[in-house]
Amino acid sequence: MFPSNRLKKRYLLILLFILLVTIVLLFFRYGGELLVTEDDLEDVEQTVLVLLMGSVGDRALGALELYENEKADQIWMVQSHLEGRELLEEKNITIPGDAELSKRILTDSGVPEEKITIIPGDAESTKDEALAVRKYVQNHTEIDHLILTTSKFHSYRAKLIFNKALNDKGITIYSSPTPYDPYQARGWYKDREDIQRVTTEYMKLAHYFLLEQFQMK
Repeated sequence: MFPSNRLKKRYLLILLFILLVTIVLLFFRYGGELLVTEDDLEDVEQTVLVLLMGSVGDRALGALELYENEKADQIWMVQSHLEGRELLEEKNITIPGDAELSKRILTDSGVPEEKITIIPGDAESTKDEALAVRKYVQNHTEIDHLILTTSKFHSYRAKLIFNKALNDKGITIYSSPTPYDPYQARGWYKDREDIQRVTTEYMKLAHYFLLEQFQMK
């Protein structure tokens, strides 16, 4: 006897349920790790490091460590957007942005000021930072590779965006996320902050693949 259509539907629903549960379990196990990209820097030395804005303290400490280990000789940052900056300037009020705060951490830690460059940009996103760096390297044709330092959960998307922005410049991008980032890639679902980071990052990845990459021509 052949199974009835009703039985077939039941089997199909069971299979779909098993598939869904498997996908969810795999996502919980590997979803956090897929966001992290860390390249081998063994053959890299005395190059330019691009410090991405966002979480100032831990990212700046990661850049400092790479500088002290002689992996980086120059540290670049893009000026980030500060809501209300013009209104504050009209009132002669100056508030340091992420780049200025990061520079202060680095110089107070012993990095010479001439080793740090803040690139104008008013950046609101990683895409804006990448495009500002692309414009800046047009006057620095000697550069053939860069180190990206950011948070662990941001490192995969950041490298995607910078590779897209610089793909016609012959520049190799190395990702070296800060080791001082508290993000736990394996047990991300156990921490409320990490849950928010992972959820937001996958939404931003979807936005990149569906829209943002086509805006970077």
